[in-house]
Formats: sequence, C-alpha cells, structure tokens
Amino acid sequence: MIDMSAWKEISVDVVDELELDSKNVRLEFGEDSPESDIIQDLFHNEKALTLVESICKVGLLTHEVPIAIRRGDQLVVVEGNRRIAALKAIQNPFLAPEFQARITKARNDVDLNALRRISVKVAPNEDEANQLIAAIHTGNQRVSWSPTRQAAFFQAQIDAGKSPEYLISHYPTVEVKKFIIRSQILKLFRDANYNDELLKDYVKSRTFPVSVLARLYGYEEFLLLAQIRIDEQAALVKLDSTRSQFDALADKIVGDIKSKRINTRTLNSTKSESYAEYMDELRKLITSHNERSEVPPAAAGMPPQSAPLNPRPSCSGATQNGSQPGQPGQPKTSKAGQPSATAPHDQSKANEKPKEPSQNYLNLSQIKIDPSYPPAIRKMCEELALINAKKFPNATLDLLRTFLEKSIKAYAEKLGAEADLKKQAGQQGGGFVQLGHCLTWLEEHLKTTKKTAFIQVIKKIRGNKIGGYIPTVDHMNAINHNHHVFATADEVKACWDGMEGLIRVMLKP
Repeated sequence: MIDMSAWKEISVDVVDELELDSKNVRLEFGEDSPESDIIQDLFHNEKALTLVESICKVGLLTHEVPIAIRRGDQLVVVEGNRRIAALKAIQNPFLAPEFQARITKARNDVDLNALRRISVKVAPNEDEANQLIAAIHTGNQRVSWSPTRQAAFFQAQIDAGKSPEYLISHYPTVEVKKFIIRSQILKLFRDANYNDELLKDYVKSRTFPVSVLARLYGYEEFLLLAQIRIDEQAALVKLDSTRSQFDALADKIVGDIKSKRINTRTLNSTKSESYAEYMDELRKLITSHNERSEVPPAAAGMPPQSAPLNPRPSCSGATQNGSQPGQPGQPKTSKAGQPSATAPHDQSKANEKPKEPSQNYLNLSQIKIDPSYPPAIRKMCEELALINAKKFPNATLDLLRTFLEKSIKAYAEKLGAEADLKKQAGQQGGGFVQLGHCLTWLEEHLKTTKKTAFIQVIKKIRGNKIGGYIPTVDHMNAINHNHHVFATADEVKACWDGMEGLIRVMLKP
C-alpha cells in the first residue's frame, strides 16, 4: 500500500531547482539527455503546448502535486514532467523554439512570478515513486498511457534487474502480467531482422499500434503458427521457432500493420473471414519458408535467386489447390477459355499460388493450452495448425488420433490420476494405456464433475451407438492400422468437430 502522507511537500523554483527526468518512459532517447531536448520532445510528442495554453488561461491546477525524487544533488521530477516542461517554457519560451511565438502569445497577460514557485512532493526512494507512477498510469485512476508506453514502463524495470515475480507482488493493483507479456512480445518483434530497415524503425516507434499485435497474440491459433509460448501465470514468453522463420513472420506482420493490411477490426473475431484469410497467409508463409530452408537452392541445381517459394506439382485439368476450371482459386480465363493476359504490373499476382481456402485447415482458434503440459502436446498442436487436411487427410487424422490420446493422458497427469488411468488398461492392455482405455477413464472421471455434457461426446467417440461411424475410435483405429482403409478430408473435419470441445476442456489452463 502506498502511504504518501509521510512524503515531504516542499516549495521549489521550477526553473532553478527542478530537473526533468531523462528516464521518463515517454521519451525515446537515452539517459542524461539535455533538458532542452526533453522539453522539445514533450512539446512535439506529448502535447505540452496544449498544457501551456491551458495553464495560461485557467491557471495551474494544484489538485495533483508533481512528484520528485533526489538523485545525488538534483531534485528530479518523476511524475508531472509535462507540467514542469510547460511551466519552464512559460518562463522561457526559447526552450521550445518551434513553439516560441505561440507560448509568448499565450503568456501575455500572465503573472510569471505566480507560476515560478510550485509545491512538489518528494518520494523517499525510486521503488515507492515507481509504485505511484504505475498506479496512476497503468491503473484506472487516470487515462492510461498508450499500450506501448505501459509495456515500456515494466520492461524498463525488468531491464534494470527486477524479476517478473517482484513486479507482480510489488504492484498488486496493476495488471502487471499483461504488461510484462506485452513488453516481451514487443521485444521479440523489435529484435527481429527486417528486409526493410524502415519496418525496424516503425516497430520501435511510439506510433506503432501494439494493440494490433496484442489482438494477434491473444489468439492461440496465431501462437501455434508462430511457435510462441506464453505462460500467463508466470508472465513468461518463449519463442520456439527458428530465428529465420520468426524474422520472416515478423517482416510480414509489421509490414501489414504499417500498410494497414491488418488492424484490430480485421482481426476482431476468429470467426471472421478476414481473420481466417490472414491465418492462411501466415500458414503459406511459414510453409514456404520451411520448404526453402529444407531444400537449399544449390542442392536443387538452381541459382540462389531462382528458388521457387513453394514448389508443388500441378495436375492437368486442375489448379494447384485442386479446384477445377471455373471454380474459386482458378486463374481468370478469357472468353475463348484461354488464360487471360496479365499486365506487366500484375505479373507478381500471376505468379502467386491460388489461395487455399481456410476450410482446408482445422479450426484451432478456440484451443488454449495449459503451459504446465508436456511440450509434446503443444508441438502436435502446432503441426495440426499448419497441416493441410484436404491435401493430407490420412496424416492429419492419424495425428488427430494421437493428439486425442495424449491430451487425455496429459489431463490425467495434471489431475494426479495416472494410477486410475493405468487401472483401466489392466491385464487386457498388457500394461499399455491405449486410446480406448483413456476414453473409458475420462468418461468415469467426468461423471464426478459438472462437465457431464461431455459424457455423450465420449460415448459418441467410443462408438456406443450415438451418431455415425466416422468420428469413432474404431474408425480412427482403422485409418491407423487397416491397410485397406484411407481417410478423406470430410472425415477429418467430422472427427475434429466431434472432439474439439472435449480437447478444449482438457487443455485449457
């Protein structure tokens, strides 16, 4: 709890006795910057001129006293820098050269001596000052800083050696975990290597709309594609993908944010067409990158610059995504049935692969994985997010069966019920716990909980005469073991639709 009653309040001269804080997270230049630079930055980027005009019209409102701290022999303002900058500029308009005329005009009828001395409270140390700053700017008592500035405040403390655990306990009224995660995600993107240096500058700028990035990493499907793990309880972020893969992903995402290809509206819902299309674009990018990484151009006998982005064999009479002429995904044709001529400036579009519709992939947007689960669970989920079920239905369904079984085992382990699960196998299983045993145990377990609605889901998967044959264990086992049976894309979708809700319940944190 912050107790400001013991903080000393003193009267000071704003010109001679107060220094602006070069560590202020509003600022983007280094510490020990001259005060003139700080003032100009606050006028350019933080609307200090508006405050000058307000003070000159209605006076200095004293309901909130600036907070200062002693650093050596200096008295440094840590809260209220914009006000102090405005007051200093009122006394000396030359401090903000580009705004000098307007400041001079605003202060014409002002008693300068009345604004020369003000009261400030002196915080006893940096920690207590930071607690107050966090309560003001990341809590609900005042209009908050921008999301980027909020993240920067906590990232600055982490950079100074404070642990997430310390910050979480030290700021009990603030959503510290959210801000730490935001700062770590932002750091990932700021540390990426971009083909265009302007993108690197953009993602580091105060104008970068981190809210769009937050919309993306708020969806588990995106985290699976990007191979980013977020432990919300510990406020930790880990990148599992290769650096080059993430660089390619960051280059596209930041470029698309800058060009306004994506924003919080286009990513507003996982059910929207624009969201599905963008996830497909990211899948295509990751798949292309992985294929290029696995097959070096020199090994393929091609010059480095001529390696195809995503080489795939094409079939006569069909487009690369399997559609027939005249169907969606088919290149435009002329009236004579021949491919239409492409203007030179459209050549890049002509070389693009037809877009693969989102229904080719499983919808994993509602899946959320408990970070305490073994890495294998997340790895399988990452593969399921990337695999094209229409092109590879047998591989997808085989992985789905494994994913269901392992998810149940991980759930049992989380509940400390591994012994009960093994009992289900008994002598019949020869000591091995198989999918049928897992489902039997899960059904018995759910009878003891309030999640009884999923009992019928399990019965359907077990094949107890509820629903059709396709989403059952027997069907999945046949795909897995019977050399006369194969899967179709529709069967994969039916199986996933039948188990998705159950998977979601078991994997959620």
